[in-house]
Amino acid sequence: MTPDPRPAPETSVTGSPVVHVLREQREGLFWRGAAVVGLFFLAVLAGLFIGVPVYLMTAFRSPWLLFTLIPVAAGVLLLVKTVNLLRRGAWHDRHRSTCTLHEAGIETTEWSTVGADAPVRRSIPWADVASVVASYRIVRRIILVQNGGGALTESAPVLHVLFDQDGRRQIASVHFSSHQDPAVDTWITELRKHGVELGYTARALSWRRETYLSTEAQLGYFASTEEVIPFPATGSWLENAIRLENRWHQHAEQLRDQRPAEGWPRTR
Repeated sequence: MTPDPRPAPETSVTGSPVVHVLREQREGLFWRGAAVVGLFFLAVLAGLFIGVPVYLMTAFRSPWLLFTLIPVAAGVLLLVKTVNLLRRGAWHDRHRSTCTLHEAGIETTEWSTVGADAPVRRSIPWADVASVVASYRIVRRIILVQNGGGALTESAPVLHVLFDQDGRRQIASVHFSSHQDPAVDTWITELRKHGVELGYTARALSWRRETYLSTEAQLGYFASTEEVIPFPATGSWLENAIRLENRWHQHAEQLRDQRPAEGWPRTR
């Protein structure tokens, strides 16, 4: 289910007072540096895969060296992948999405497709909002090579806005930079003010720049799941987050005990 890429029409949302503007943040200096180092390492590796066999074949001209064409092919593929990663990173750095919280609703400008000429713009008045589900998004996952291995996952809050337009259920995700981001409470306060139904799930449904589940899968999850629990009517995100996660896991365990044969997906 792909959102309509045409510009959103002028509505009362667009013209109403702005409460908060949430802009997609750049990566921190450390992670940008790490990306540069990683890309440089891949480029050097690709150069070695290509350059060394070419030099050997040129210097010795032996038919036995034809087997070195295998690492040459691998080097070309690695070089293509490195260039693609560089282009994607540069494109994302120039195109960052925004979500604007108005008194009359929510407006989004989403650069969700790499290489797109124009963003997807959506205008969602409060009357169209069915519910909002708070959850987590995976910012990055680091594979540990010491102390027994494993993975270190960094997460941040996300609000999944479920709304009805053009006769169908749609979803827009509002991503925050971290659990300490004060904007989370600004949005939650405004949602409470307008009587929007607030829910919570501890299941991570998205990565930083690409969906962990497709839009259709996310909508299917919210349409069929019984995992979503109510978000408290009072308190901040940080005050509620730990209690909610514990409560959610208990609730999910009860659901799995009730339906052991249905093959429930594993929690994060």
